[in-house]
Amino acid sequence: MDVDTVLTRLEALIRDARAVPMSASCMVHRDDVLDLIEDARRSLPGQLGDAQKILTQRDSVIAEAREQAKAIIDNAYSEQSRLIAQEEVFIAAQLEADRIVDEAQALAQIKAQDVDNYVDGKLANFEVVLDKTLVAVQRGRDKIRSDQVVEDLGLTGEIAVFDDGLEGPA
Repeated sequence: MDVDTVLTRLEALIRDARAVPMSASCMVHRDDVLDLIEDARRSLPGQLGDAQKILTQRDSVIAEAREQAKAIIDNAYSEQSRLIAQEEVFIAAQLEADRIVDEAQALAQIKAQDVDNYVDGKLANFEVVLDKTLVAVQRGRDKIRSDQVVEDLGLTGEIAVFDDGLEGPA
């Protein structure tokens, strides 16, 4: 029998007991009360043991829950640190990539300017050569024309010098 049942029976026994006249006391059968007390004593060690087991289990459950909570918190801090480190690596990589792109663009601009200067120099030299070639071609053509005019006129090809310092007709 459990303690609660024993206490309920003891309570009923006292409630139903005969009252002592002109007093708040009552009369109960001694053997009945002693039997109930004995039942309670027999039930208590088992129930106290059960309660102790429950308390021990409760303590171990609480300890296990605390360990799990600590592990979860530790994992969360580790994950936070990993994510922060990963973000820092990403930011550093982004900054480095931006620096490299800027450097490459500046270098490309310098190279483009160098190429433009080189090509301009080569074109200027080519222009000078072409000008000289054009002058030589023009002289050659002029000479051919002057030789033809001299032959057509029957002239010797010598140019007469006039007093005014100008050359004669071509």
